[in-house]
Amino acid sequence: MRGVMLGRAVVVLLLAATPLHAQPSLTIVAPAAPGGGWDQTARVMQRVLAEIEPAVSVQVDNIPGAAGTIGLSRFVQSERGNPHALLVTGLVMVSGVITNASPVSLSDATPIARLTGETEVLVVPAASPHRTLADLIEAFKRDPGSISWGGGSAGGTDDLLVRLLAEQVGLPAARVNYIAFAGGGAALAAVMGGQVTAAVSGYGEFAGQIAAGQLRALAISAAERIPGINAPTLRESGIALDLANWRAIVAPPGLSNAEHDQWIARMTRMATSPEWQRAIQQQGWDDLFLAGAGFRQFLLAEQSRVDAVLRRLAASDAAHAEAALTLTPTTVPNVIVGIFGMLVAALVASRLKSPAPAPAAPNRAMTRLLGLTLLLQPMLMLAAGFIIASTALFAVTASAWRGVRPAPAAVATDLAVGACLAVAVFLIFSNGLGVTLP
Repeated sequence: MRGVMLGRAVVVLLLAATPLHAQPSLTIVAPAAPGGGWDQTARVMQRVLAEIEPAVSVQVDNIPGAAGTIGLSRFVQSERGNPHALLVTGLVMVSGVITNASPVSLSDATPIARLTGETEVLVVPAASPHRTLADLIEAFKRDPGSISWGGGSAGGTDDLLVRLLAEQVGLPAARVNYIAFAGGGAALAAVMGGQVTAAVSGYGEFAGQIAAGQLRALAISAAERIPGINAPTLRESGIALDLANWRAIVAPPGLSNAEHDQWIARMTRMATSPEWQRAIQQQGWDDLFLAGAGFRQFLLAEQSRVDAVLRRLAASDAAHAEAALTLTPTTVPNVIVGIFGMLVAALVASRLKSPAPAPAAPNRAMTRLLGLTLLLQPMLMLAAGFIIASTALFAVTASAWRGVRPAPAAVATDLAVGACLAVAVFLIFSNGLGVTLP
């Protein structure tokens, strides 16, 4: 009996000293605020895993900021080697890493699988005066700063879509008035409250408000119409652009090959389960499951593609900034009028300082003629062209400078000199600078 009692005591002591693994826990990090696409993905995974792996305890941690790069940095540093942690990622983070010059990238994590894809949608409040995308684009082109766009983190998919949209309609990306929010939930609240003109996000994040008639979907970024979504594509609206957002799962660095393979097998079971298929159908997500080496190659290709797009947009912005400092067909008339305006000011100043007053009547007549010429100069340039308009302005200014009614020979001389100067400027801009003048 004593032997039996001693054996039981040993067993109890061993159990007390042994960690309990009957309820393994899993942490899924959503690197955004609650309500956004990453948060939705993490919580759908939490629900599905609870159904297909009831012995597992799953919790979701939200770490928002900087297009997910803050969450990524913490995840890589604090979860290294932990086989019980995952991070939701996607296209937003790929561009966010580049835009924010993040010292940590997805290459520092362990790729597991791409899960879903989702089209982006452009929405306005139901009471918005912009009934169609054409209405919104017209206002955007007329005054880019007057249209505010709300969406996720700066540099993310939402921001990227609006900047590419601006490029397609002939505006530099730098003119976009984009307001970044911590996630889709905050962007939704902003557009519902009228804080922004329009909002951009994954369709699932605005689906409830669209269905309730609180938001109006102007366009989706899919390549073709999607059943169940009552909105035209950007291409149907005359904009040659489509952009699909995707979401994926990565694990921390430092996992063994066996742990990596176990995660791929586990995510494959989840993604092919009826529970997951029902969940993504309810969310309106596309099934884009891709695991292992295929996902790793996809991720490398996406990083290269997004980097090229961001570099092109940055180059376009730089070219616009440089062009703003040079003369163009739009700025040339204003510059010319400004130059001749300064000449007129110098003429008036010289006449005021002159001890011998000029004849009153001719001077007033020439001043009136010069003022009329300056007033009509923009219209004359559009109607008759740069050379004729500039020649006429030069001749009138030269005559006004003299302060007396010019003789015919003087008028002919002024016209000849003005024509020579106008032709020279025209050739310099057209052939030398590549700027087409009116």
